[in-house]
Amino acid sequence: MEIVKFKKNQALIRQGEIANEMYEIITGQVGIYMDYGDASQKEIGILSGGDFLGELELIDSSTRIASAIALDNDVTAKKLSMEDFNNFVKENPAKVILIIQQLSSRVRSLDNHYLDACRTIEEFKKAVDEKRELSPELLNNIRNFTSAAKKRG
Repeated sequence: MEIVKFKKNQALIRQGEIANEMYEIITGQVGIYMDYGDASQKEIGILSGGDFLGELELIDSSTRIASAIALDNDVTAKKLSMEDFNNFVKENPAKVILIIQQLSSRVRSLDNHYLDACRTIEEFKKAVDEKRELSPELLNNIRNFTSAAKKRG
């Protein structure tokens, strides 16, 4: 395990990279973004001290789905390799529960977004079937979901 420091706008992880490590934020704030730096960039969330990031991709050996960017000049984090993580799991059961809770919260949030998408599709289908004009709110929801889908490619 290594303590690392990041300056404002420096990437901890980049979308599309292969995961070789995860981080536990000690100080500062980190923004999580899809398509960071592009015109279509979307903020997914903000993490701070005590939060973990990159654990999902490290666990399942997948590519990063988002970028993590330091929002402060003094972001400090613990960097854990897979070997560090395996030792961490054995030595820190309480923190493992915290990681599971954070992952559960993220899954719950995704479930809510999925349900919102389903409701939007159903409302769109109903408006088309009834040949009525699409409401501004429905059009905005459709734009939000289609822009998110483009980012995931």
